[in-house]
Amino acid sequence: MTTAVPAILQQDILREIFSHLTPAWVEASVTDHPIFWGPSERQYLRSTLAASALVCRVFSEKALDALWRVLDDIVPLLRLLPCSGLHYNLRVHRDISDVAWSRFQGYARRVRELNSSEPSVPIHPSAWQILVQRLGGMPLLPMLRRLQALPQALPCVLLLSPTLEQLEFRASPEYYEDKSVFPENEVFVNKLLRYLCLPCIFAIRRGIHTAVPEASGHLQALGRFESLQNIDLLSSPVCVGNETLQALSSLSSLRGLRAHVSLGTISTSTSMFSNGFPPLVSLSLRGTSEHLLKLLQAIPLQKLVEIDLDSETFETVEEYMCFVASVRSLVPAGLKSLTLAPEIFNDSAAMPSLADILQPMLSLRELRKVSCKFWDYPKDVSRDDLHVFANAWPKLNLFWAICTETIPNDVQPITVADLADFLQRCPYLESVGLATLDVTYLPSPDSVPRLDNGVRELEIQFFVGVAEVDLLAFALVIDRLLPCLSVPNSVTPEIWKKKSKREHWDKVRLLLASLRAARRIGN
Repeated sequence: MTTAVPAILQQDILREIFSHLTPAWVEASVTDHPIFWGPSERQYLRSTLAASALVCRVFSEKALDALWRVLDDIVPLLRLLPCSGLHYNLRVHRDISDVAWSRFQGYARRVRELNSSEPSVPIHPSAWQILVQRLGGMPLLPMLRRLQALPQALPCVLLLSPTLEQLEFRASPEYYEDKSVFPENEVFVNKLLRYLCLPCIFAIRRGIHTAVPEASGHLQALGRFESLQNIDLLSSPVCVGNETLQALSSLSSLRGLRAHVSLGTISTSTSMFSNGFPPLVSLSLRGTSEHLLKLLQAIPLQKLVEIDLDSETFETVEEYMCFVASVRSLVPAGLKSLTLAPEIFNDSAAMPSLADILQPMLSLRELRKVSCKFWDYPKDVSRDDLHVFANAWPKLNLFWAICTETIPNDVQPITVADLADFLQRCPYLESVGLATLDVTYLPSPDSVPRLDNGVRELEIQFFVGVAEVDLLAFALVIDRLLPCLSVPNSVTPEIWKKKSKREHWDKVRLLLASLRAARRIGN
């Protein structure tokens, strides 16, 4: 008779349990969104994992792996070393014992994802200089898979690891205050990317040595980054040119690229890249319409699933419609995600509808996500537009048609009935964003059909007639239309102090949260 091993001692079971307590990676653009974990929730999860690690030896290893897997900051790791200035200008001491260094490396090996774009405490430059000497060419984070960092030379080089699969550079807060600062960052990142793909080129090696002489040997020791699958430069002060794109074309593992591109005067040709270009799955580009089309014509798109095009060309609506038609002729029929963001339109005699603008894309029957971000388009999305889109893309799970700066001049807002019809025609929707919604003549809650959908997010930029509407009745209507809509999990006094254009909608969501809480208590 065999003795059964207690389930709690099974390491794979422990790993699975603790993985659900690991704070997930949070994109910088959505950290304030209510459906994502905030700092307090993330801190609670980390505290739970830390406490679990102290229970027993069986728990310890797996709990610590989960605790250190995703870091929102490099500072907690650096604090494991002898240091000073724990709350300001963190300095690492030069005298690091072998025991302290071994302990530090043990925790560093657990890190898989790191967001180092905004350290919680400023790190003194000497800390990185001490680390590069101690590392001796070995990666600081030898098992790192995902990195988000500022394009600062020495810290950036030391955080790199050949195991990286996703690399993202972000701009510093100072860049958004004055975009003329730190021009050297753009030069450095372009050289760094070329080095990661083509480390044998002497001129690039020399350029890296000039930027970070103390770490050029360290970078050379890391070798080629053959696991890198996704590179994101859109949120950084970096514009990618022909030479960098040529280097990226040799990275056979590359599957996703997000970049601001400038191709100069190169002619349109499929031989732009002498060694071809890896078949991308995801592509997000910002640049002039001409350069965007040149690049799309030069790279293989047969496996493309997601495309995001942000045009910087000032053009008429008619010219942009020609651009959309050209894009459609290049992308595959199996495309699943489409995002278009044109620049401000020049004056035009025509005023086509959104359905007219997107007409070439209506044949993409497999689309799941469609997002259109206009700066100032003078005409709102209409009920007829929604009918066209629902018929063309019945599998949609995300649809956004919003205006970045101003509400359209020709307002033809969607009514609650129109929204309900759209939700019924697209039963897989999970996220909807519209410029306007008319709630002036709100239907009786009892007359609104109780829908069964999975919409968790509804973004409306401007509610027509919301100042006079009965907010409780509005909440009851939304409750019937969107049974899964995300609502606040808690309410603090601070929320009532906030004044914004969304004030009425925020109150509706609070009422909706109360209705659902009362329903749970009743059940």
